[in-house]
Amino acid sequence: MNWICTGVAALAALCLYLASPHQTLWKAALRRQAFLRWLSVPLLVGSVASAVETYGAWCGVCIALAGFMMALVSLPYLDAWRRKGGPHAR
Repeated sequence: MNWICTGVAALAALCLYLASPHQTLWKAALRRQAFLRWLSVPLLVGSVASAVETYGAWCGVCIALAGFMMALVSLPYLDAWRRKGGPHAR
């Protein structure tokens, strides 16, 4: 269950990152920015709720937020690694 909660939280972070105008992972996602921003909220809330139900209040919140923050930190690095050799400053 721990990995499921973390994965759903990472999916929420991916939705939030894809809604950013600076991302280059998936250009077609820029047309659905509002939907992706909206989708990230119920995904994160669902992740926190399922982790809280299984592990308790504070432990569940920490598990879900750890997965969310880990994805938010690593996605820009993945984006930069994917477009290495391209322009670095925008």
